[in-house]
Amino acid sequence: FDMELQDHAGAGHDALMAARNQLLALAAENPELTRVRHNGLDDSPQLQIDIDQRKAQALGVAIDDINDTLQTAWGSSYVNDFMDRGRVKKVYVQAAAPYRMLPDDINLWYVRNKDGGMVPFSAFATSRWETGSPRLERYNGYSAVEIVGEAAPGVSTGTAMDIMESLVKQLPNGFGLEWTAMSYQE
Repeated sequence: FDMELQDHAGAGHDALMAARNQLLALAAENPELTRVRHNGLDDSPQLQIDIDQRKAQALGVAIDDINDTLQTAWGSSYVNDFMDRGRVKKVYVQAAAPYRMLPDDINLWYVRNKDGGMVPFSAFATSRWETGSPRLERYNGYSAVEIVGEAAPGVSTGTAMDIMESLVKQLPNGFGLEWTAMSYQE
């Protein structure tokens, strides 16, 4: 079976992960279900950059310029094309590796303000580590996680699906399920 566990109440990512873990634990205890698992990526460390918009505005730095600098420095930005031996080559700008390898490297960067001056990132930004989903999953407009599994030998898939529906009802209020793929057709 293939289902989406949905956060209908908007309880948030942490509550959805707790409900997912609770559902997987309940399914693991049921002998009529097997190989029930989350089909996706687990939470991972992420660098959160907090921009103090009031400070940035007071320093004459536009939010668009901050975003462009972050994108260009840690990612890359397409600039234009040039001809090389009859072939068109793309030009991308990116910060040199030694200036984008560590989270603290953000303190080495500057953004041009509206007066043409250079303002250090440290004047309006802070960074911290947090854990979060590497991919935001939604299904029918709700935050969701995909759960897949199988019926145990000798158990019909319809019975396994009925069991999963009853297990979801044991979760805190605000969580529901939707069947997907072949399970939706069944």
